[in-house]
Amino acid sequence: MTINDYSGRVDDFDTFLSYLDAMAMIISEMFGSNCEVVVSDLDDPENAILSIYNGHVTGRKPGDPLSTRSEELIERSRGGYNINYKKANKRIKKEIKSSTIVTSAFGRNISFCINYDCDDLTMIQSHLKKFLSMGDEAYDEFDVFDSGELVEQKFQIELEKMDKKIVGMNKSDRITLIRNLKNAGVFKIQKSVPYIAEQLGVSRYTIYNYLNEIQEEKNH
Repeated sequence: MTINDYSGRVDDFDTFLSYLDAMAMIISEMFGSNCEVVVSDLDDPENAILSIYNGHVTGRKPGDPLSTRSEELIERSRGGYNINYKKANKRIKKEIKSSTIVTSAFGRNISFCINYDCDDLTMIQSHLKKFLSMGDEAYDEFDVFDSGELVEQKFQIELEKMDKKIVGMNKSDRITLIRNLKNAGVFKIQKSVPYIAEQLGVSRYTIYNYLNEIQEEKNH
């Protein structure tokens, strides 16, 4: 299968894959070497990757297995797609932002996934924030209308204080961050746990466990 095989009509499986392959190539070229685009067959998880561009982002190639269970990918993308989620992978020490579309075509479950390596942008963001810092700035929480935006701001502030990348954190680091967030009152804000769990690449259950450990430490 090559991009040139695409004839403009999607009336069989091979043509459909050629169309997806062409889109993957265009997106990867447009957004550069930090942008990986993957077409996978979820019904063949051990040899799932049909087409991949900029595979160095996750270190994969055509014929490689899925890095996430096919059932989980289908569940995440129920309704067709899952946009702008954090790709959690302990093997890959990178900040990766992902979007996935899962579709059923010609009797097969196919995923089209974009993985963007944000490490360079995260570093630039960190440098800009340090440069623009004006000492002990205080901000009025009431100026932040959306509670989700407030959680995000507080999370970034505490993360910067630790001066560590999320992907390099061990359990002790994560608990320290959760303790600092708790002391900052973040967990009193609605829906803070799902956001923080997503950012750290762990489950909500794990966040609650960390909070319980912190409370037990306090009780002792």
